[in-house]
Amino acid sequence: MTGFWVMDYLCLALVLAAALMVVRIRNLAGAAMALSAMGTVLTLLFVVLGAPDDAHSEAVVGAIALPALYLIAIGKVRADVRGPGEQGKRRGPDDMDARR
Repeated sequence: MTGFWVMDYLCLALVLAAALMVVRIRNLAGAAMALSAMGTVLTLLFVVLGAPDDAHSEAVVGAIALPALYLIAIGKVRADVRGPGEQGKRRGPDDMDARR
C-alpha cells in the first residue's frame, strides 16, 4: 500500500473513533470537544484528498465555530438552573403560586 492509502485509512479510522466518542461521552462539554476533534481530523482528511478549499471551510466551521457555539449554549443552559434539585423538574401552575 502506498502512503496515500495508509493516511486515508488512518484518517477514516480517526473520524469514526471521534464520531463514536461524540455519541458515547456523557459529559456535554466533552462531547463538544470530541466534535471539534472530529472536525480537525476531517480537515486533515480533506487535505490528504486534495481539497484545500473544503479543508479550510471544515477547519473554520467544524473544528472551531460549531463546538464553540455548542459550548456557549451548554454554558447558558447550565447557568439557568438555580440548584441541583431543579434539573429535570417541570414547573406547573401550582409551583408559580407557591413562589409569589
